[in-house]
Amino acid sequence: MSMMFISCGLIIYGYFKYGTVYAAFQYVKNDNFKKAEELISKIKNPDKLTKGHKSYYYFTTGIIALNKNDFHKSHSDLTQALNLGLRIKNDKSIVLLNLAIVEFYRKDYEKATEYIKEIRLLKLKPLVKSETNRIEKEINIAQQSMIENMTDSTKSETIL
Repeated sequence: MSMMFISCGLIIYGYFKYGTVYAAFQYVKNDNFKKAEELISKIKNPDKLTKGHKSYYYFTTGIIALNKNDFHKSHSDLTQALNLGLRIKNDKSIVLLNLAIVEFYRKDYEKATEYIKEIRLLKLKPLVKSETNRIEKEINIAQQSMIENMTDSTKSETIL
């Protein structure tokens, strides 16, 4: 009977200490943002999570925020996840890629390019590599378009 109480106590302790971070993270991986947000919102004190769980908490909340186009929160949370450290290098590359996407949407192409360069230093899985290539092309197109618009406006000013 006492072993059962100890087991229950450990399960309850684990739930409060580690929360539902990994379950929410798995839902994010499967693009089920609603369920992920539901689970992650159950964590009331993320500061009490262990360092590893805290990094994945911020990873998850950052991706959810990006999905909602809340670029400020997404950038803040993804940066925090990166600073805390992630267990898997592929996860680091995914965070960097999403930070590049955030900067792309903010139209800070220079910062987005810096994140792309940082990603290139890591050993990438094929999916991350193809997404990195795609985002890099979009950044280059946007930069080129911005340069063309600037030269067009300069030309029109000199004509007047």
